[in-house]
Amino acid sequence: MRVTTLAHSSVLIECGAARILVDPIFADTFASDTLVFRPPRALDAEGLIRTATALVVTHIHLDHFHPPTLERFPRSLPIIVPPHDALVGAIKALGFMDVTPLEPWSRHDIESGQLLATPSDFETEEFGLVARHGESSYWHMSDAIVTEAVGRTVRETVGPVSLVSVKHQPLRTLIAYQRGLQSAMLDRDDLVGAFEAACAADPAFLFPYYSGFAFHGDRSWANRHIAPYDAGEIARLFRRRLGDHVVVDTVLPGDVLQVEGRAVRKLQAASPFSRPLSGRAVERWEPIDRTTLKGLHEPHERTWLAMELRKLLGEDVLPWVMAHLTENTGLFDTYRDLQAVWQCVVHVGEGLRLEHSVDFRHQPPLLQPDHAHPDANVFSHISGFDLLQVLRGSAGAEVFWMAGGYRMYEKLLSVEGGRFRAPPVAGWDLFERLPDPVTHFLRKNGTRRQAG
Repeated sequence: MRVTTLAHSSVLIECGAARILVDPIFADTFASDTLVFRPPRALDAEGLIRTATALVVTHIHLDHFHPPTLERFPRSLPIIVPPHDALVGAIKALGFMDVTPLEPWSRHDIESGQLLATPSDFETEEFGLVARHGESSYWHMSDAIVTEAVGRTVRETVGPVSLVSVKHQPLRTLIAYQRGLQSAMLDRDDLVGAFEAACAADPAFLFPYYSGFAFHGDRSWANRHIAPYDAGEIARLFRRRLGDHVVVDTVLPGDVLQVEGRAVRKLQAASPFSRPLSGRAVERWEPIDRTTLKGLHEPHERTWLAMELRKLLGEDVLPWVMAHLTENTGLFDTYRDLQAVWQCVVHVGEGLRLEHSVDFRHQPPLLQPDHAHPDANVFSHISGFDLLQVLRGSAGAEVFWMAGGYRMYEKLLSVEGGRFRAPPVAGWDLFERLPDPVTHFLRKNGTRRQAG
């Protein structure tokens, strides 16, 4: 068995003579020209058309069902879909004659193998797909919302799964921003369910997938609001959860997973059908309006603030936080209990930042100055102008908590007791347990740094 990643949600599954193409999109842009693939990829569409012996459309969403692409295939080609009347009707309207709706846990024989539809709890009919060929198997989770019980049933039905691709992005973050909810709707319970389902299937090899698009042009502002987690940080969480006996890796378009029973190898850039192209990286997730955080105009003020912030963090704030943890006051326990990596970002003007992190996964917490941590999951964004005024004594710390001089958001996910864990509370209750170390210190203690 060979599985080729083609970008975002699309894969080519080769089981002997059967070559199943899942959720193909050949266009470089889609969704009314608002979305592009990230990373961008070069695709041999004609080669895939000649190669495919069957098509699968996992659901009707526009990043999976792309009529202009399907129109390029012979209408005699079999298409397997979930039992969604609108999707079945749309595909038949394109002229396809062999359309097979597959109910959850139903099987479909293919040459040299079998496909098994796995269910989803989403409001629209959709499925994941297990492909089997001899002793080899691949669970293509797609966008399905699944629980650990689904993963156990997959294992009971087909045995330990060779290869699993697991979705790793919440669905509602941009929608939440548009409704003024910012980062309050991360769907982490759904993510934990999907992650534990993947683990319950007993994979030999696992990779995060399904977050390969971005907005572009005058809509690129939205990228700061759609993708809290990148594949690398999810892979690191899975390695902590699964240990060394499962291979966890990331993939790019054109990577091939060669599956022979429990032996799975990643062949990087081995596909003749797809390869990644260089392109601008997607802006990292920052669901705030940074323009409201006033910076500084004078270079000497920026230099002074950079020096004072390092001293403040290392000599005052971190010892104060550690004292609270040692004395069990409860003030910063949530940072430790939920394995927070706190990122302090001070905006000093002209797009420049001062970035420092404190890793609460270490005991004692580890300060990493001048370091944007790849696993950061709690973020404080502070106005450089306001911070300088407070440190020099010309303003009080109320400019932070009353006048909007800082922003805070989080994307906490952790592994505890050998299982994934989302925060036990959300919204206001969670932020009450996550006092910002810098501004809270200044509010409670003032500052000794009134010089310059």
